[in-house]
Amino acid sequence: LTSCVEEVDRWWRVMAVVPLSLRVASGASTSTSLDWPRHLAARRTAARSRRALRARTRADAGAGTDDVLAHIVRTIRSAKAAGSDPDFFELLGVQVGTDPEDIKKSYRERARVCHPDVAGSEGHEACVVLNEAYATLMDDELREAYQVERTFGSLGFQGSGDALRDLYDILGDTDIGRALRRTPYTGEPLSKVVGRDHFACKIETDEQAAKAVFVDELSCVGCERCFRSNPAVFRMEGTGRARVFGQWLTDEESIQIAIDTCPVDCIHWVPKEQLAPLEYVMQHVLTERVGVSLMMSGQGAHRMEDGFQKTREFLKFLSQREEKRDAVLKERKRKAEMKRAREEMMRQQQEQWDQRKKDAWKRANGTGR
Repeated sequence: LTSCVEEVDRWWRVMAVVPLSLRVASGASTSTSLDWPRHLAARRTAARSRRALRARTRADAGAGTDDVLAHIVRTIRSAKAAGSDPDFFELLGVQVGTDPEDIKKSYRERARVCHPDVAGSEGHEACVVLNEAYATLMDDELREAYQVERTFGSLGFQGSGDALRDLYDILGDTDIGRALRRTPYTGEPLSKVVGRDHFACKIETDEQAAKAVFVDELSCVGCERCFRSNPAVFRMEGTGRARVFGQWLTDEESIQIAIDTCPVDCIHWVPKEQLAPLEYVMQHVLTERVGVSLMMSGQGAHRMEDGFQKTREFLKFLSQREEKRDAVLKERKRKAEMKRAREEMMRQQQEQWDQRKKDAWKRANGTGR
């Protein structure tokens, strides 16, 4: 087409200098000859329009490419400044649950945009993290572990406090979770416990050592009979309810007499291993107390919870917390290994990048090949 246009253009320039009378005498078509400039102008205008359209398309594509690269680099640097890792799903432009084939397609598109040969040093920075994100999300086990971390948050991984206390926040805004945030559970009884070799300890048999005394403060009416009968073991709390002050500070017979004086049967013998969770739940989880006058009048029963049932829920909560803690620790170990691998990869790629720049300068100066 170009050669044809050039030939026609040459012919027109020749014809333009020939007088019209000669062209007519020679039999040339005057109307056709005079139409050629308009045809050529139309062709040239169309060609310019096509070139302008292609230029705008390339510019738009380039702008989109720059936006993608800028977003990836900004995400990486923001996460680094915050002392955390970037969101792999956001980096690859996919959602949780995206099919692996779509993840691969998105990764390839972004890898082309961020290739160091195209984007320079920023592309190198982006490619390192993109490769890690792709390797993580394409592996079923790593993707599942990463989703666990992403679901339960990253507080426990970033040195923002004790990992276990952060897990309490993760497990929901429940009465147990709120109590654990206020006062961590230590696993030790809240009443005073002295060793069997202590002079104040009145334990005489192994059977006695295997049990402890506990007051259900929710059902206590504050009659003070147990306190008056055995003040060494029982005390009255601020709300006027009885509470065990110390275990086995008197003999079993004296404790049993105090238990028998209770008019509402709120004092119980419990296995020793259940004492710590029962006391924690009673003092830190079930903190609401129904007024004694309401209890005596038979009202407010709907507001009273079963302390023993709540303790079973508390123990189940702790079991789930331990499982999640193990998952968190496993994920933390994986992240540490991946961080070391990423740093080594970045070091190697930086060396390669520096070497390529040196080689390019040598070729440009004609000192190397």
